[in-house]
Amino acid sequence: MGRDRGLGEEQRPGRKNFTAAIPDHHCRSPSDRWPVDDQGQPERCLQFRGNATNETEPCVEGWVYNFTTVQSTIITEWDLVCSLKSLQGVAQSIYMAGVFLGAIVFGGLADRLGRRTVFLWCLLQVASLSTGAALAPSFSIYCVCRCLCGSGLSGVVLNGIGLVLEWTTPSRRAAVSGYLSFVLSLGQLNLALLALGLRHWRHLQLVAGAPYALCFLCSWWLPESVRWLMVRRHLSRALHSLRLVSWINRVPAARVQFSLEMLESDYSPEELGRTTGSSFLDLFRSREMLAILVCIMSIWFSASSSFFSLAMDLQRFPGEDPYLVQVVLGVIDLPFRLLLPKLADRLGRKLLLSSCMVLGAGLLLGTIPVPQELVRLRMGLSVLSKGFMSASLSCNVLVASEVLPTSHRMSGMGITNMVGYLGGTIAPLVLLAGLTLPLLPPILFGTTVLAASFLVVFLPETRGLPLPDTLEQAENQVRRCWSRLLRKPWQGAQPLQTKL
Repeated sequence: MGRDRGLGEEQRPGRKNFTAAIPDHHCRSPSDRWPVDDQGQPERCLQFRGNATNETEPCVEGWVYNFTTVQSTIITEWDLVCSLKSLQGVAQSIYMAGVFLGAIVFGGLADRLGRRTVFLWCLLQVASLSTGAALAPSFSIYCVCRCLCGSGLSGVVLNGIGLVLEWTTPSRRAAVSGYLSFVLSLGQLNLALLALGLRHWRHLQLVAGAPYALCFLCSWWLPESVRWLMVRRHLSRALHSLRLVSWINRVPAARVQFSLEMLESDYSPEELGRTTGSSFLDLFRSREMLAILVCIMSIWFSASSSFFSLAMDLQRFPGEDPYLVQVVLGVIDLPFRLLLPKLADRLGRKLLLSSCMVLGAGLLLGTIPVPQELVRLRMGLSVLSKGFMSASLSCNVLVASEVLPTSHRMSGMGITNMVGYLGGTIAPLVLLAGLTLPLLPPILFGTTVLAASFLVVFLPETRGLPLPDTLEQAENQVRRCWSRLLRKPWQGAQPLQTKL
């Protein structure tokens, strides 16, 4: 149906999603009369029946949209209003379903096929499907493309972080993890700036997906994780990767020192045999790893639900420009994630993670007594809380990657990622209930984060330790942590030893 560029009224979108914003609209009518609502605005879904009657009927000739702040969204493209209003959240729900699927599928495939292979495939998938979504001729095709795009994006983040951290030395791991998180926050900020300049949803979708095609072309030189190659007994490929990295780092002497005999001496044949025949179910069969997974998933779920609720609930700040608020929410994460590496190495992972969770939850609960009239103060507390939540998520990713063994790392992180995304999916439902019970969201999110912060005590401190490569090494690391909780302060424990 056609659309007019009418209505000089201020846009009041019901959602602050840039590609799915809902501008003000009313029925297209040959007359200049429309039914009005309680605020004196034209009814969105009703029109008068004929010119000389006050009887109303649903819109029959389409809608007129307010294009003051947008040129086109998927809502205006396919008229997803009134009787089709239920489809407004379908695209986001299908996208999140793809994210869930990608975390599990590509995490498991990475442990079997390799981090580099799955990473390259996911880059290609996101680039092609993002372009497909931008060119979609129908809403159903758009949803399919978005679902596959979400699964690929989940694989890109998961395997990209895993591949980089497995090549990083223990002394630099916190710094590299912090910089990767910093880049993710820059992406959120970049999206707001792109949306500010590209007000047509197809243009925004196309431009946002273009960098993935460039990354796909530039990532072929990336070496496979030597840790994964070792535990999967691909020793010749591991030797090639080590020599490639030594050439890139300009250490020619290391290329001569590396040999197959040296790599074969790192693990016994029995240990390698157990690793190659393992599956992700071993994480649930091990008492130690199951407990660690439960702790990490609980922390991830609580922090993610709070983080996404603060990021999405922009309607709490009436009168603020949605683009400006998005920029503010993106900028506030940057200093937190820049400080993360130094604090993680100085304070340790556990103390930093618990501190960020407690401070973030405290600021979130601190918004409760603030009067609704003090909009800027409430916004300040919320964005600071979001900053601490983002820092806790970054620290939790670092801890998860350092606790899980190489043989099961991507599968375990895929499972915990999925639970974190589940928290982000539940967040809007709680916000919806908050329209009736305004105190429910801050109380629920704040208390769950506080409760989850106590689980940090059961996680091992991984500062300065090499990554565990086998399930047995990871179990021993957890056992040492638990025994240390019951050990007298002057009794020590030997650190985890691996060859890489």
